[in-house]
Amino acid sequence: MILTITPNPLLDYKIFSSDNHPSGGTRVAHIPYTVGGKGINVARMLKTFGRPALALSFAGGGNGERMSAELKQQSIPAKFIRSSAETRMGIELFSSSPGNHRWWIEDGEELKEPEILAMLDLIDDEAGSASIVAMSGTIPGRSNQDFYRRVLERLRSFKGEIYLDARGEPLRQACEAGGFFLKHNRDEALETFGLDPFCEGQGADFFGHLEKFGIWGAMITNGRGKVILWDGRVVFEFMPAPAAEICAVGCGDATLAGFVYGRRNGMSLQESAVLGLAAGAADAEKSGPCEAEYNEIYDKINKVSLVKKTEIFRV
Repeated sequence: MILTITPNPLLDYKIFSSDNHPSGGTRVAHIPYTVGGKGINVARMLKTFGRPALALSFAGGGNGERMSAELKQQSIPAKFIRSSAETRMGIELFSSSPGNHRWWIEDGEELKEPEILAMLDLIDDEAGSASIVAMSGTIPGRSNQDFYRRVLERLRSFKGEIYLDARGEPLRQACEAGGFFLKHNRDEALETFGLDPFCEGQGADFFGHLEKFGIWGAMITNGRGKVILWDGRVVFEFMPAPAAEICAVGCGDATLAGFVYGRRNGMSLQESAVLGLAAGAADAEKSGPCEAEYNEIYDKINKVSLVKKTEIFRV
């Protein structure tokens, strides 16, 4: 089994509008919504791959109830810790012109200590039957920046692989526990560590920094540019498949889902990276997070290319 952990889920409303729409109000039968939050997006894409995951998250108030019902409708297995704070909400505006996608997302409210302890206990209960744990996203509010570190400490005896997609202080604290594969992007690397893995003079220092914390691998994306995969010894540079982008939200989650799916099915890190990048490119052509179909992902696989391989030596 694969577990995904999402500390800051999202009820995501979608509005579609043409560029020549007149000003004023518009009446519609309903405004569609889906459930977001990075780990939940990963679970959605894993279902598309035919490898369902169990999504663990928090749910609060009416938004939390709607979120739970929507995941059932989407046939995504999930378990929730009830929170006193309302689950956050987002609004996405899609235009008929490419590049005009806009969104507004609430930060999310603080989690209380009993709620976090209940989640840690739930992770303990479920991790025993899991082979992979993937946790992703922001931490709601301004407290609890040690959430991922606390999860990693609970998973000390876990025998499978752990993946983390995070940034800033939550990631810095997680590094104190180590033992995971890191997935994030170039801007997040600069924000978190002050080092640019794509810069020739800083790459070795960046990966040496990760190794010092017991991080055993990393994938760093850079928009439509090159992607770096580090396996603990060798750096691989890939060029992702081209995509006619509609919405970039969730592409990184699709990438992580493809990577995790590959690893769960016995693929090497390099093979898993290719599958993940194909999933990310296919998902960029969708209006919602992790909505690409399997055949669309498959069509992108041969368009991902390995452009460079470098061994890092340190004395």
